[in-house]
Amino acid sequence: MKTNFFALVTLLLIFSFPFNRANASPRDAIETAVGPGTLEFEPIASGLSLPVDIEHAGDGSNRLFIVLRGGRIVIYDGSQILPTPFLDITSLVNSGGGEQGLLGIAFHPDYETNGYFYVNYTNKPGGDTVIARYQVSTNPDVADNTSAFTILTLSQPFENHNGGQLKFGPDGYLYIGMGDGGSGGDPQNRAQSPSSLLGKILRIDVNNGSPYGIPVSNPFISNPNVDDEIWAFGLRNPWRFSFDRLTGDLFVAVVGQNSWEEVNYQPASSTGGENYGWSCYEGSHDYNTNRDCTAYGILTFPVLEYQHGVNDSNGCSITGGYIYRGNKYPALYGNYLYGDFCTGKIWAAVKSGSSWTSDLVSDTNFLITTFGEDEAGELYVASYSNGAIYHIAASSFSDVPTVYWAWDYIERLYASGITTGCATAPLQYCPESPVTRAQMAVFLLKGIYGSSYTPPAVGSSTGFADVPTSYWAASWIKQLAVEGITGGCGGGNFCPNNPVTRAQKAVFILKSTQGVAYNPPAATGVFTDVPIGYWADKWIEQLAAEGITGGCGGSNYCPDTPVTRAQMAVFLVKTFNLP
Repeated sequence: MKTNFFALVTLLLIFSFPFNRANASPRDAIETAVGPGTLEFEPIASGLSLPVDIEHAGDGSNRLFIVLRGGRIVIYDGSQILPTPFLDITSLVNSGGGEQGLLGIAFHPDYETNGYFYVNYTNKPGGDTVIARYQVSTNPDVADNTSAFTILTLSQPFENHNGGQLKFGPDGYLYIGMGDGGSGGDPQNRAQSPSSLLGKILRIDVNNGSPYGIPVSNPFISNPNVDDEIWAFGLRNPWRFSFDRLTGDLFVAVVGQNSWEEVNYQPASSTGGENYGWSCYEGSHDYNTNRDCTAYGILTFPVLEYQHGVNDSNGCSITGGYIYRGNKYPALYGNYLYGDFCTGKIWAAVKSGSSWTSDLVSDTNFLITTFGEDEAGELYVASYSNGAIYHIAASSFSDVPTVYWAWDYIERLYASGITTGCATAPLQYCPESPVTRAQMAVFLLKGIYGSSYTPPAVGSSTGFADVPTSYWAASWIKQLAVEGITGGCGGGNFCPNNPVTRAQKAVFILKSTQGVAYNPPAATGVFTDVPIGYWADKWIEQLAAEGITGGCGGSNYCPDTPVTRAQMAVFLVKTFNLP
């Protein structure tokens, strides 16, 4: 992170930072509009002391391990922060400088078996970087403090630009993010020095050798002029990098000097050796081109960057995130989320062809120090100012937040391709709007035959006087009638723009699933407002018997009430067992 704004952090911590959701319930979400829908932040913890990293152990427990800069690691077990720290090495950690402290944790790929995990911290008294291995105790929620084994110690000439990220790659090797050693402008050109491990991504083998080995595939292992540990050159201060859990691609966010923040991309097919250009370049822009950034590695410019702008309106210190690979929020899938510490802005980036596009998706009041990913691929973000951790949620539709009662059903309907919503820019679903009979024809036929289904051409007539062949749903309405699911609304008409009532919906659904000759069992008087003898009584009761509806509340069904689009989503998902 960056030296010149930690004074800002200190002031924000001394003076009250305006925030009133720290004690909110997990479903009391903060919502912000995004391009494809709604991004929400559900608080799971608050009041933590300077959180800077969020990781999982990969052991099936789905616990989150939250690194606190002062020297502790605490566990969120899914419902609370456990009272006893997982690890407390406060006595070893120098956190006096704004960028010093306990900065990162990574769990061995075989943690469930060997209990090994690794930490990155600046030590007392000198502030040098230490990479150390610890082991969990017999209590899975508490580490063994006596198990410390030092892997690597690196001298730090200044107190800033310490990097801090540790990650095991898909190849099983440990990747270490190192800043350029600090000050400003990299005065000793360490990021380009082949004999300095500062300003680099390092790659080591902690399974072979003591204290570690060098992977034989490291890119400079055959070059006697370059330290063997180096995987990539030219990084000012990599503040959070991550691997895409699906592809293995590596994303490295780097804090800039005065003007540019950047995200570097290394495809999984890379054999390493990239040179990301600092300090010849800040982002893809000239900084100190009197230096040589082509002597070692392949000069590689970032795929994403943003300028600080007037008064740092975009931000002034990037925080790297993750590609979302969870399955709860289709709107986020495949997006790389990253943010800015100073402004709280969050962007989502996707690759399109050979280039990347990025959209601002949220403008929060967080001081974003880190993102996190759990075992299921769900994402989290930490705010430094109030010590809060938030689960990141998203809706495909801007008018259907994740706390909406039918959100899950609407998302499933959308993911199945049966609906594309009611409006675009932004994408909306109109959940409280009634469903018309024309819309119902489309929904039912797509539910029966799949989202790619297209009915036969309408021909010269739809068969209904009020549905001309040019009507937008003419072919769907005609096909619904051909299949015997509807006979219209009477008098040779279909009434395409009339709302579908809940009683009509029961008939439509059961004929769609049971066949047009289906005749439900006789009614017994299940619902107070559906007396025996009501025209659709047995259809309504059978729909309830199949678990597709529970009525509208208070032992009622509300048979003559129009079906809303939200209710329709529930009916269709349950009827057609949509995933």
